[in-house]
Amino acid sequence: MAGDSVTSCSPVGAPLQIQETMAYMAGRYRLVMVSDDENDRAVGFVDLKQMPEAYRDWGASTATLFGKADVGFDAVGAQQMKGLDSPDPEGPGVLVLESEGSSGQSILLRFGSEPNRWAGETVFDAAFTVLDVGLIEGDRFSGSWRSGVHAEWVEGYFCAQRIRF
Repeated sequence: MAGDSVTSCSPVGAPLQIQETMAYMAGRYRLVMVSDDENDRAVGFVDLKQMPEAYRDWGASTATLFGKADVGFDAVGAQQMKGLDSPDPEGPGVLVLESEGSSGQSILLRFGSEPNRWAGETVFDAAFTVLDVGLIEGDRFSGSWRSGVHAEWVEGYFCAQRIRF
């Protein structure tokens, strides 16, 4: 992922290492999302900060970071989630959820203040846009993304580079 993150973004093939975490990765990131057919790109920004202790417990997952985003998801055919600019830890625009299960380590960035409500019920058939982290390298992370509603969805890969702490 060296060089310009827009031109050098490429798919990640390896799963996360055991006990990998983004807990130390607060900051502002330049995000590049590429459609599965590699014809379309969305470029934007994600601002992440440490999740307050009171909001970290999400059952089987731990919320390590939260924040807001400015990304035109529709450029890659993804759902344009509402509330991306919400800085509220009870319903952030971006939520980083980490867990470890039988298939290994999982780190997801979930977008939209409605699906990220801390004290609400989880909606399973609503629109979603999520990044699935597959690689963490210094000030960068990358992986795959998917987005959809009901049984229709799109996917691709992404890269994010920290540009400010």
